[in-house]
Amino acid sequence: MQMGSVQFAKAAALVAAGVIGVVAILSRPLPLEAQNNSESIQQLVQQGFAIAPVPLNLAGKDPNLVGLGSYLVNAVGDCNGCHSSGTPASLFLYPYLAGGNPYFGQPQKIDPSVYLNGGTSFGSVGTPTGPKGYGGPAIITRNLTPDYTGQAEGGHTLTQFIDIIRNGHDYDQVHPNCTPTQIQEINAGETPACIPTGVVPGTNFDNIPNGNLLQIMPWPTFSHMTDYDITAIYEYLSAIPCIDNTLVPGPAGDPNELRNQCGPEPIATGVQAKYANRSSKALRSGWAGLGIPGVVK
Repeated sequence: MQMGSVQFAKAAALVAAGVIGVVAILSRPLPLEAQNNSESIQQLVQQGFAIAPVPLNLAGKDPNLVGLGSYLVNAVGDCNGCHSSGTPASLFLYPYLAGGNPYFGQPQKIDPSVYLNGGTSFGSVGTPTGPKGYGGPAIITRNLTPDYTGQAEGGHTLTQFIDIIRNGHDYDQVHPNCTPTQIQEINAGETPACIPTGVVPGTNFDNIPNGNLLQIMPWPTFSHMTDYDITAIYEYLSAIPCIDNTLVPGPAGDPNELRNQCGPEPIATGVQAKYANRSSKALRSGWAGLGIPGVVK
């Protein structure tokens, strides 16, 4: 399912507005102990717990970080607005239960079965190339829930998560820039999982995205958050329930590297490549035949 322009604009506006709020509230970093004991931070922590839409596992976690992370994820950043596949009741456009869509004037009820499970397609970002006008693989939002190891965002460490938010580093490397050989393949009518770059036909615009960086994801704005804020988000994401997307088909082209398994081991065949070598592209989803290869936001 590809998000329409209206939904894309809405999500982008919400994210932008939310991040402005984060920067305004938390632009002056405090020592960790001071932040934990700050009355204003404690108010955010309490609000975070009050609005968390799913049960939280606090075992071995810092409640202050979890609560603040929930506030940043659910009241400021609207992460679920992009990182949710939506629900059948809302034609996969909204992550709300039937009768719980606030945009329809209904009391808000988030569907926990799709909370931060990823799967929204933002289309491609490359330059239309070849006879099919191929612009590269679709940008599909990542499952942010923890995997069977308990690590947030599908198995990334805190150090990696900080790097992702701070620098946009794509550890899965599922949308690299096209090589000259791949451009030849595209010109022959094929659709390799790479981003073609160059001049957009009919314009003077040079479209040269960097395939080593996350595309669409507004990490350049989120990068201004303090390490404490980013750590809080990670701690919260590690406390929410895991959603397994190895048991049902993902969106068209969602690659194996993005499969998230809740456990237990042995790891499902479709996600072996992810954990054997996070940069491997040798194993692709059997559902890729449903559409163009997909990549992660």
